[in-house]
Amino acid sequence: MKFRKKQSVLRRRFSLFNLLLTLIFLSLFTYIQFEVMDDIFFYAAKQSLITVADKMSKLDYKSDTFQSEMSDLEASNSVYVEIYYPRDRLVYTSDTNKAVYSEENKWVPLEKLQPRVMKLVSQEMYPDGSYFEIRQEFFTTAEFLVYGDFFSENTAIELYYSTDLIRGNATTASWALLALSLSILFAAFVGVSIVSKMYLDPVVRIKNTTEKMAKLNFKETCPTFKNKELRELSDNINFLSASLSKSLEELKNENQQLESDIEKERKQEKVRRSFVANASHELKTPISIIRGYAEGIKFGIGADSTDEFCDVIIEESDKMNNLIVRLMEQLQYSSTYTLNESSFSVKDFVTDLVNGHRLDYDECNIKLSIDIPEDFMGRGDTDLLSSVFNNYFSNALSHIDFDRKLIISCRDVQNAYRISVYNSGKPISGTDIENIWQSFYRADKAHSRSEGRFGLGLSIVSTIQDLHKQKYGVINKEHGVEFWFDIKKA
Repeated sequence: MKFRKKQSVLRRRFSLFNLLLTLIFLSLFTYIQFEVMDDIFFYAAKQSLITVADKMSKLDYKSDTFQSEMSDLEASNSVYVEIYYPRDRLVYTSDTNKAVYSEENKWVPLEKLQPRVMKLVSQEMYPDGSYFEIRQEFFTTAEFLVYGDFFSENTAIELYYSTDLIRGNATTASWALLALSLSILFAAFVGVSIVSKMYLDPVVRIKNTTEKMAKLNFKETCPTFKNKELRELSDNINFLSASLSKSLEELKNENQQLESDIEKERKQEKVRRSFVANASHELKTPISIIRGYAEGIKFGIGADSTDEFCDVIIEESDKMNNLIVRLMEQLQYSSTYTLNESSFSVKDFVTDLVNGHRLDYDECNIKLSIDIPEDFMGRGDTDLLSSVFNNYFSNALSHIDFDRKLIISCRDVQNAYRISVYNSGKPISGTDIENIWQSFYRADKAHSRSEGRFGLGLSIVSTIQDLHKQKYGVINKEHGVEFWFDIKKA
Protein backbone atom coordinates (compact mmCIF):
# COMPACT_ATOMS: atom_id res chain seq x y z
CA MET A 1 0.00 0.00 0.00
CA LYS A 2 2.84 2.35 0.89
CA PHE A 3 4.64 1.48 -2.35
CA ARG A 4 1.53 2.23 -4.41
CA LYS A 5 1.07 5.55 -2.65
CA LYS A 6 4.64 6.61 -3.36
CA GLN A 7 4.29 5.34 -6.91
CA SER A 8 1.08 7.33 -7.55
CA VAL A 9 2.55 10.52 -6.06
CA LEU A 10 5.67 10.28 -8.20
CA ARG A 11 3.69 9.40 -11.31
CA ARG A 12 1.24 12.26 -10.67
CA ARG A 13 4.09 14.71 -10.31
CA PHE A 14 5.70 13.46 -13.48
CA SER A 15 2.37 13.66 -15.36
CA LEU A 16 1.80 17.24 -14.15
CA PHE A 17 5.31 18.19 -15.22
CA ASN A 18 4.76 16.52 -18.60
CA LEU A 19 1.42 18.33 -19.04
CA LEU A 20 2.90 21.68 -18.00
CA LEU A 21 5.78 21.25 -20.45
CA THR A 22 3.32 20.34 -23.20
CA LEU A 23 1.17 23.42 -22.50
CA ILE A 24 4.21 25.71 -22.46
CA PHE A 25 5.43 24.29 -25.74
CA LEU A 26 1.97 24.52 -27.27
CA SER A 27 1.50 28.12 -26.16
CA LEU A 28 4.91 29.11 -27.47
CA PHE A 29 4.32 27.32 -30.75
CA THR A 30 0.86 28.89 -31.18
CA TYR A 31 2.17 32.38 -30.45
CA ILE A 32 5.03 32.05 -32.90
CA GLN A 33 2.76 30.44 -35.46
CA PHE A 34 0.12 33.18 -35.51
CA GLU A 35 2.73 35.92 -35.33
CA VAL A 36 4.98 34.81 -38.20
CA MET A 37 2.55 32.88 -40.39
CA ASP A 38 1.48 36.05 -42.25
CA ASP A 39 5.11 36.90 -42.97
CA ILE A 40 5.72 33.38 -44.22
CA PHE A 41 2.74 33.48 -46.56
CA PHE A 42 3.60 36.97 -47.77
CA TYR A 43 7.10 35.77 -48.55
CA ALA A 44 5.68 32.73 -50.40
CA ALA A 45 3.26 34.99 -52.33
CA LYS A 46 6.14 37.26 -53.39
CA GLN A 47 8.14 34.29 -54.64
CA SER A 48 5.09 33.02 -56.50
CA LEU A 49 4.53 36.44 -58.17
CA ILE A 50 8.17 36.58 -59.24
CA THR A 51 7.82 33.10 -60.78
CA VAL A 52 4.55 33.99 -62.57
CA ALA A 53 6.03 37.25 -63.89
CA ASP A 54 9.04 35.33 -65.19
CA LYS A 55 6.75 32.89 -66.99
CA MET A 56 4.72 35.71 -68.51
CA SER A 57 7.85 37.48 -69.69
CA LYS A 58 8.76 34.40 -71.67
CA LEU A 59 5.46 34.25 -73.56
CA ASP A 60 5.52 35.17 -77.24
CA TYR A 61 3.16 38.13 -77.44
CA LYS A 62 3.20 37.84 -81.23
CA SER A 63 1.60 34.42 -81.01
CA ASP A 64 -2.14 33.89 -81.47
CA THR A 65 -2.17 31.88 -78.24
CA PHE A 66 -0.70 34.69 -76.16
CA GLN A 67 -4.00 35.83 -74.68
CA SER A 68 -5.21 32.32 -73.80
CA GLU A 69 -1.86 31.46 -72.18
CA MET A 70 -2.02 34.68 -70.16
CA SER A 71 -5.55 33.86 -69.06
CA ASP A 72 -4.45 30.41 -67.86
CA LEU A 73 -1.59 31.89 -65.83
CA GLU A 74 -3.88 34.54 -64.34
CA ALA A 75 -6.55 32.04 -63.37
CA SER A 76 -4.22 29.38 -61.96
CA ASN A 77 -2.32 31.88 -59.83
CA SER A 78 -5.27 34.17 -58.88
CA VAL A 79 -3.46 37.28 -60.10
CA TYR A 80 -4.58 40.40 -61.87
CA VAL A 81 -2.20 41.64 -64.58
CA GLU A 82 -1.48 45.02 -66.16
CA ILE A 83 1.01 45.53 -69.02
CA TYR A 84 2.41 48.94 -69.96
CA TYR A 85 4.02 49.92 -73.24
CA PRO A 86 5.80 52.11 -73.06
CA ARG A 87 6.03 52.30 -69.35
CA ASP A 88 3.44 54.97 -68.93
CA ARG A 89 0.71 53.60 -71.24
CA LEU A 90 -1.55 50.70 -70.28
CA VAL A 91 -1.93 48.26 -73.17
CA TYR A 92 -3.24 45.10 -71.38
CA THR A 93 -5.37 44.22 -68.34
CA SER A 94 -6.86 41.01 -67.03
CA ASP A 95 -10.32 42.62 -67.25
CA THR A 96 -10.26 43.00 -71.08
CA ASN A 97 -7.66 40.44 -72.01
CA LYS A 98 -7.37 42.31 -75.29
CA ALA A 99 -4.27 43.67 -76.95
CA VAL A 100 -2.70 43.38 -80.37
CA TYR A 101 0.77 43.60 -81.69
CA SER A 102 1.26 45.71 -84.83
CA GLU A 103 3.60 45.09 -87.63
CA GLU A 104 5.81 47.81 -86.25
CA ASN A 105 6.34 45.57 -83.21
CA LYS A 106 4.41 47.78 -80.92
CA TRP A 107 1.54 47.18 -78.55
CA VAL A 108 -1.58 48.68 -79.96
CA PRO A 109 -4.67 48.57 -77.71
CA LEU A 110 -8.09 48.13 -79.34
CA GLU A 111 -9.62 50.53 -76.91
CA LYS A 112 -8.36 52.96 -74.36
CA LEU A 113 -7.59 51.19 -71.07
CA GLN A 114 -7.63 52.73 -67.59
CA PRO A 115 -5.21 51.52 -64.86
CA ARG A 116 -6.57 50.69 -61.42
CA VAL A 117 -6.50 53.72 -59.18
CA MET A 118 -5.19 52.89 -55.70
CA LYS A 119 -3.31 54.51 -52.84
CA LEU A 120 0.16 53.31 -51.97
CA VAL A 121 0.53 51.79 -48.51
CA SER A 122 4.13 50.53 -48.62
CA GLN A 123 6.88 49.85 -51.13
CA GLU A 124 10.03 47.75 -51.49
CA MET A 125 12.45 48.59 -54.34
CA TYR A 126 15.15 46.24 -55.70
CA PRO A 127 18.38 47.11 -57.60
CA ASP A 128 17.16 45.51 -60.84
CA GLY A 129 14.22 47.92 -60.95
CA SER A 130 11.58 45.47 -59.76
CA TYR A 131 9.48 46.31 -56.74
CA PHE A 132 6.81 45.12 -54.35
CA GLU A 133 4.05 47.40 -53.14
CA ILE A 134 1.00 47.19 -50.92
CA ARG A 135 -1.87 49.13 -52.50
CA GLN A 136 -5.38 49.79 -51.30
CA GLU A 137 -8.46 50.76 -53.33
CA PHE A 138 -9.91 54.16 -52.52
CA PHE A 139 -13.52 53.17 -52.24
CA THR A 140 -13.20 49.71 -50.69
CA THR A 141 -11.06 48.03 -48.09
CA ALA A 142 -9.57 45.73 -50.71
CA GLU A 143 -5.80 45.51 -50.44
CA PHE A 144 -3.34 43.98 -52.87
CA LEU A 145 0.27 42.90 -53.03
CA VAL A 146 1.65 44.32 -56.28
CA TYR A 147 4.79 43.11 -58.05
CA GLY A 148 6.30 45.20 -60.83
CA ASP A 149 8.96 44.15 -63.36
CA PHE A 150 10.05 44.77 -66.97
CA PHE A 151 9.84 42.59 -70.08
CA SER A 152 12.25 44.80 -71.94
CA GLU A 153 13.44 48.36 -71.86
CA ASN A 154 9.98 49.82 -72.54
CA THR A 155 7.56 47.05 -71.56
CA ALA A 156 6.49 46.85 -67.87
CA ILE A 157 4.21 44.39 -66.05
CA GLU A 158 2.40 44.58 -62.74
CA LEU A 159 0.78 41.61 -60.98
CA TYR A 160 -1.86 42.10 -58.28
CA TYR A 161 -2.49 39.50 -55.57
CA SER A 162 -5.13 39.95 -52.85
CA THR A 163 -3.68 40.33 -49.35
CA ASP A 164 -6.98 39.03 -47.92
CA LEU A 165 -6.35 35.80 -49.77
CA ILE A 166 -2.80 35.66 -48.37
CA ARG A 167 -3.95 36.31 -44.82
CA GLY A 168 -6.86 33.91 -45.18
CA ASN A 169 -4.52 31.17 -46.34
CA ALA A 170 -2.16 32.02 -43.48
CA THR A 171 -4.99 31.81 -40.94
CA THR A 172 -6.25 28.54 -42.39
CA ALA A 173 -2.74 27.11 -42.31
CA SER A 174 -2.26 28.33 -38.73
CA TRP A 175 -5.39 26.60 -37.49
CA ALA A 176 -4.55 23.47 -39.47
CA LEU A 177 -1.06 23.42 -37.97
CA LEU A 178 -2.52 24.07 -34.52
CA ALA A 179 -4.85 21.09 -34.88
CA LEU A 180 -1.98 18.96 -36.14
CA SER A 181 0.24 20.18 -33.30
CA LEU A 182 -2.45 19.35 -30.74
CA SER A 183 -2.78 15.85 -32.18
CA ILE A 184 0.97 15.32 -32.19
CA LEU A 185 1.38 16.73 -28.67
CA PHE A 186 -1.49 14.62 -27.34
CA ALA A 187 0.01 11.51 -28.92
CA ALA A 188 3.40 12.50 -27.52
CA PHE A 189 1.89 13.10 -24.07
CA VAL A 190 0.23 9.68 -24.09
CA GLY A 191 3.40 8.05 -25.40
CA VAL A 192 5.59 9.75 -22.81
CA SER A 193 3.13 8.77 -20.05
CA ILE A 194 3.22 5.13 -21.14
CA VAL A 195 6.99 5.08 -21.47
CA SER A 196 7.42 6.93 -18.18
CA LYS A 197 5.18 4.38 -16.47
CA MET A 198 7.34 1.59 -17.89
CA TYR A 199 10.46 3.15 -16.38
CA LEU A 200 8.96 5.00 -13.41
CA ASP A 201 7.44 1.98 -11.67
CA PRO A 202 10.75 0.05 -11.64
CA VAL A 203 12.59 3.15 -10.44
CA VAL A 204 10.14 3.51 -7.55
CA ARG A 205 10.52 -0.18 -6.68
CA ILE A 206 14.31 0.15 -6.75
CA LYS A 207 14.09 3.36 -4.68
CA ASN A 208 11.96 1.66 -2.00
CA THR A 209 14.30 -1.34 -1.87
CA THR A 210 17.41 0.82 -1.51
CA GLU A 211 15.68 2.87 1.23
CA LYS A 212 15.15 -0.35 3.20
CA MET A 213 18.76 -1.34 2.51
CA ALA A 214 19.85 1.99 3.98
CA LYS A 215 17.96 1.00 7.15
CA LEU A 216 19.77 -2.40 7.15
CA ASN A 217 16.66 -4.28 6.04
CA PHE A 218 17.78 -6.74 3.35
CA LYS A 219 14.67 -8.96 3.22
CA GLU A 220 13.09 -7.27 0.18
CA THR A 221 14.69 -7.72 -3.23
CA CYS A 222 14.22 -5.91 -6.54
CA PRO A 223 12.12 -7.80 -9.12
CA THR A 224 13.49 -8.80 -12.52
CA PHE A 225 12.56 -6.29 -15.24
CA LYS A 226 12.27 -6.81 -19.01
CA ASN A 227 14.46 -3.83 -19.82
CA LYS A 228 18.12 -4.88 -20.01
CA GLU A 229 19.56 -1.87 -18.15
CA LEU A 230 16.91 -2.02 -15.40
CA ARG A 231 17.36 -5.78 -15.11
CA GLU A 232 21.12 -5.41 -14.71
CA LEU A 233 20.62 -2.61 -12.16
CA SER A 234 18.12 -4.75 -10.24
CA ASP A 235 20.47 -7.76 -10.27
CA ASN A 236 23.39 -5.63 -9.06
CA ILE A 237 21.30 -4.18 -6.22
CA ASN A 238 20.12 -7.66 -5.21
CA PHE A 239 23.71 -8.93 -5.27
CA LEU A 240 24.81 -5.96 -3.19
CA SER A 241 21.93 -6.53 -0.76
CA ALA A 242 22.79 -10.22 -0.38
CA SER A 243 26.48 -9.42 0.15
CA LEU A 244 25.72 -6.74 2.73
CA SER A 245 23.23 -9.00 4.50
CA LYS A 246 25.75 -11.85 4.64
CA SER A 247 28.54 -9.56 5.85
CA LEU A 248 26.24 -7.97 8.44
CA GLU A 249 25.11 -11.39 9.68
CA GLU A 250 28.72 -12.57 9.92
CA LEU A 251 29.67 -9.39 11.75
CA LYS A 252 26.70 -9.81 14.07
CA ASN A 253 27.68 -13.41 14.82
CA GLU A 254 31.27 -12.38 15.42
CA ASN A 255 30.13 -9.61 17.76
CA GLN A 256 27.89 -12.01 19.63
CA GLN A 257 30.73 -14.51 19.88
CA LEU A 258 33.06 -11.75 21.04
CA GLU A 259 30.53 -10.60 23.64
CA SER A 260 30.07 -14.20 24.72
CA ASP A 261 33.84 -14.69 24.98
CA ILE A 262 34.23 -11.46 26.93
CA GLU A 263 31.39 -12.41 29.27
CA LYS A 264 32.83 -15.90 29.63
CA GLU A 265 36.25 -14.45 30.40
CA ARG A 266 34.73 -12.13 32.99
CA LYS A 267 32.94 -15.02 34.64
CA GLN A 268 36.08 -17.13 34.57
CA GLU A 269 38.08 -14.29 36.09
CA LYS A 270 35.45 -13.92 38.78
CA VAL A 271 35.51 -17.66 39.39
CA ARG A 272 39.33 -17.64 39.56
CA ARG A 273 39.36 -14.83 42.11
CA SER A 274 36.64 -16.52 44.13
CA PHE A 275 38.51 -19.82 43.85
CA VAL A 276 41.77 -18.33 45.12
CA ALA A 277 39.98 -16.50 47.95
CA ASN A 278 38.01 -19.57 49.01
CA ALA A 279 41.03 -21.86 48.72
CA SER A 280 43.05 -19.46 50.87
CA HIS A 281 40.28 -19.35 53.43
CA GLU A 282 39.85 -23.15 53.51
CA LEU A 283 43.59 -23.67 53.91
CA LYS A 284 43.90 -20.92 56.52
CA THR A 285 41.48 -22.60 58.95
CA PRO A 286 43.29 -25.95 59.40
CA ILE A 287 46.67 -24.21 59.40
CA SER A 288 45.50 -21.95 62.24
CA ILE A 289 44.18 -24.94 64.20
CA ILE A 290 47.38 -26.93 63.66
CA ARG A 291 49.49 -23.91 64.73
CA GLY A 292 47.37 -23.36 67.84
CA TYR A 293 47.55 -26.98 69.04
CA ALA A 294 51.26 -27.23 68.16
CA GLU A 295 51.99 -24.12 70.26
CA GLY A 296 49.93 -25.61 73.08
CA ILE A 297 52.11 -28.73 73.06
CA LYS A 298 55.30 -26.61 72.89
CA PHE A 299 54.42 -24.49 75.88
CA GLY A 300 53.07 -27.40 77.91
CA ILE A 301 49.44 -26.27 77.86
CA GLY A 302 47.22 -29.23 78.73
CA ALA A 303 50.11 -31.59 79.33
CA ASP A 304 47.68 -34.37 80.09
CA SER A 305 45.95 -33.86 76.69
CA THR A 306 49.00 -34.19 74.41
CA ASP A 307 47.56 -37.22 72.64
CA GLU A 308 44.28 -35.39 72.04
CA PHE A 309 46.17 -32.36 70.66
CA CYS A 310 48.12 -34.58 68.32
CA ASP A 311 44.92 -36.26 67.12
CA VAL A 312 43.45 -32.84 66.27
CA ILE A 313 46.62 -31.86 64.41
CA ILE A 314 46.56 -35.13 62.44
CA GLU A 315 42.84 -34.73 61.68
CA GLU A 316 43.29 -31.15 60.43
CA SER A 317 46.31 -32.18 58.41
CA ASP A 318 44.24 -34.91 56.74
CA LYS A 319 41.52 -32.39 55.93
CA MET A 320 44.05 -29.98 54.47
CA ASN A 321 45.61 -32.80 52.45
CA ASN A 322 42.16 -33.86 51.21
CA LEU A 323 41.41 -30.27 50.20
CA ILE A 324 44.66 -30.00 48.28
CA VAL A 325 43.95 -33.31 46.51
CA ARG A 326 40.50 -32.11 45.48
CA LEU A 327 41.92 -28.78 44.28
CA MET A 328 44.53 -30.55 42.20
CA GLU A 329 41.84 -32.85 40.84
CA GLN A 330 39.70 -29.95 39.68
CA LEU A 331 42.68 -28.09 38.22
CA GLN A 332 43.65 -31.21 36.31
CA TYR A 333 40.18 -31.59 34.79
CA SER A 334 40.02 -27.88 33.95
CA SER A 335 43.26 -27.97 31.92
CA THR A 336 44.16 -30.00 28.86
CA TYR A 337 42.94 -33.33 30.16
CA THR A 338 42.57 -36.13 27.58
CA LEU A 339 39.59 -38.42 28.02
CA ASN A 340 40.16 -42.17 28.01
CA GLU A 341 36.79 -43.26 26.66
CA SER A 342 35.45 -46.79 26.46
CA SER A 343 32.10 -48.56 26.19
CA PHE A 344 30.49 -50.06 29.27
CA SER A 345 27.24 -51.43 30.69
CA VAL A 346 25.47 -48.66 32.53
CA LYS A 347 23.82 -51.00 35.03
CA ASP A 348 27.09 -52.80 35.89
CA PHE A 349 28.88 -49.45 36.16
CA VAL A 350 26.36 -48.05 38.66
CA THR A 351 26.00 -51.32 40.62
CA ASP A 352 29.76 -51.57 41.19
CA LEU A 353 29.92 -47.97 42.43
CA VAL A 354 26.94 -48.44 44.77
CA ASN A 355 28.47 -51.59 46.23
CA GLY A 356 31.54 -49.52 47.09
CA HIS A 357 29.31 -47.42 49.40
CA ARG A 358 27.48 -50.36 50.98
CA LEU A 359 28.84 -49.77 54.47
CA ASP A 360 27.84 -46.11 54.30
CA TYR A 361 24.21 -46.62 53.42
CA ASP A 362 23.78 -49.78 55.53
CA GLU A 363 24.80 -47.87 58.65
CA CYS A 364 22.34 -45.09 57.81
CA ASN A 365 19.37 -47.43 57.41
CA ILE A 366 18.65 -46.17 53.86
CA LYS A 367 16.01 -47.68 51.56
CA LEU A 368 17.97 -48.03 48.29
CA SER A 369 16.47 -48.99 44.92
CA ILE A 370 18.14 -49.20 41.48
CA ASP A 371 16.16 -49.06 38.21
CA ILE A 372 18.46 -49.39 35.17
CA PRO A 373 17.71 -51.51 32.04
CA GLU A 374 20.16 -54.29 31.25
CA ASP A 375 20.73 -53.28 27.59
CA PHE A 376 21.87 -49.68 28.20
CA MET A 377 25.43 -49.33 26.90
CA GLY A 378 27.24 -46.06 27.55
CA ARG A 379 30.56 -44.57 26.46
CA GLY A 380 32.97 -42.28 28.32
CA ASP A 381 35.91 -42.04 30.70
CA THR A 382 34.75 -44.38 33.47
CA ASP A 383 37.29 -43.03 35.98
CA LEU A 384 35.90 -39.50 35.64
CA LEU A 385 32.27 -40.65 35.44
CA SER A 386 32.84 -42.63 38.66
CA SER A 387 33.83 -39.35 40.34
CA VAL A 388 30.60 -37.77 39.10
CA PHE A 389 28.44 -40.59 40.44
CA ASN A 390 30.33 -40.80 43.75
CA ASN A 391 29.89 -37.07 44.32
CA TYR A 392 26.15 -37.36 43.68
CA PHE A 393 25.88 -40.47 45.90
CA SER A 394 27.86 -38.93 48.76
CA ASN A 395 25.83 -35.75 48.51
CA ALA A 396 22.59 -37.78 48.67
CA LEU A 397 23.81 -39.65 51.79
CA SER A 398 24.66 -36.36 53.49
CA HIS A 399 21.27 -34.74 52.87
CA ILE A 400 18.86 -37.71 53.08
CA ASP A 401 15.92 -37.24 55.43
CA PHE A 402 12.24 -38.06 56.02
CA ASP A 403 11.56 -41.67 54.95
CA ARG A 404 15.27 -42.05 53.92
CA LYS A 405 14.69 -43.13 50.32
CA LEU A 406 17.52 -43.21 47.81
CA ILE A 407 16.53 -44.08 44.21
CA ILE A 408 18.98 -44.53 41.36
CA SER A 409 17.43 -44.71 37.87
CA CYS A 410 18.39 -44.34 34.21
CA ARG A 411 16.32 -43.44 31.15
CA ASP A 412 16.85 -42.88 27.43
CA VAL A 413 16.93 -39.20 26.37
CA GLN A 414 17.50 -39.42 22.61
CA ASN A 415 21.29 -39.32 22.12
CA ALA A 416 22.22 -40.05 25.73
CA TYR A 417 21.33 -42.01 28.86
CA ARG A 418 20.37 -39.92 31.88
CA ILE A 419 21.40 -41.29 35.29
CA SER A 420 19.44 -39.80 38.20
CA VAL A 421 20.20 -39.96 41.93
CA TYR A 422 17.17 -39.10 44.12
CA ASN A 423 17.18 -38.70 47.88
CA SER A 424 14.26 -37.84 50.10
CA GLY A 425 14.80 -34.70 52.13
CA LYS A 426 14.51 -30.95 52.13
CA PRO A 427 14.52 -29.17 48.73
CA ILE A 428 17.36 -26.85 47.76
CA SER A 429 16.45 -23.17 48.05
CA GLY A 430 16.22 -20.95 44.94
CA THR A 431 19.34 -18.99 45.86
CA ASP A 432 21.43 -22.11 46.53
CA ILE A 433 20.28 -24.05 43.44
CA GLU A 434 21.81 -21.38 41.21
CA ASN A 435 25.22 -21.47 42.89
CA ILE A 436 25.82 -25.08 43.96
CA TRP A 437 27.98 -25.79 40.88
CA GLN A 438 30.49 -23.12 41.91
CA SER A 439 33.72 -24.04 43.69
CA PHE A 440 33.63 -23.83 47.53
CA TYR A 441 29.88 -23.13 47.58
CA ARG A 442 28.16 -24.99 50.43
CA ALA A 443 24.41 -24.84 50.88
CA ASP A 444 24.59 -26.50 54.34
CA LYS A 445 27.41 -24.50 55.93
CA ALA A 446 26.71 -25.75 59.45
CA HIS A 447 27.75 -29.41 58.87
CA SER A 448 30.08 -29.08 55.90
CA ARG A 449 33.33 -28.60 57.80
CA SER A 450 32.56 -31.24 60.41
CA GLU A 451 31.90 -33.75 57.62
CA GLY A 452 35.09 -32.75 55.77
CA ARG A 453 33.27 -31.28 52.75
CA PHE A 454 34.64 -28.16 51.02
CA GLY A 455 32.07 -27.42 48.30
CA LEU A 456 34.21 -28.78 45.44
CA GLY A 457 32.29 -31.96 44.58
CA LEU A 458 29.60 -30.46 42.35
CA SER A 459 32.11 -28.09 40.77
CA ILE A 460 34.16 -31.14 39.78
CA VAL A 461 30.98 -32.74 38.39
CA SER A 462 30.37 -29.74 36.12
CA THR A 463 34.00 -29.79 34.91
CA ILE A 464 33.90 -33.53 34.08
CA GLN A 465 30.56 -33.24 32.26
CA ASP A 466 31.86 -30.29 30.26
CA LEU A 467 34.84 -32.43 29.23
CA HIS A 468 32.40 -35.10 27.98
CA LYS A 469 30.19 -32.38 26.40
CA GLN A 470 27.18 -33.79 28.23
CA LYS A 471 24.44 -32.18 30.30
CA TYR A 472 23.92 -32.27 34.07
CA GLY A 473 21.56 -30.65 36.58
CA VAL A 474 19.35 -30.82 39.66
CA ILE A 475 15.57 -30.84 40.17
CA ASN A 476 13.60 -30.20 43.35
CA LYS A 477 10.91 -32.85 43.61
CA GLU A 478 8.14 -33.55 46.08
CA HIS A 479 9.77 -34.54 49.40
CA GLY A 480 13.23 -34.74 47.85
CA VAL A 481 15.95 -33.68 45.41
CA GLU A 482 17.15 -35.37 42.21
CA PHE A 483 20.62 -34.83 40.71
CA TRP A 484 21.22 -36.12 37.17
CA PHE A 485 23.93 -36.38 34.53
CA ASP A 486 24.03 -37.68 30.94
CA ILE A 487 26.44 -40.18 29.39
CA LYS A 488 26.86 -40.83 25.68
CA LYS A 489 25.38 -43.90 24.07
CA ALA A 490 27.87 -46.49 22.90
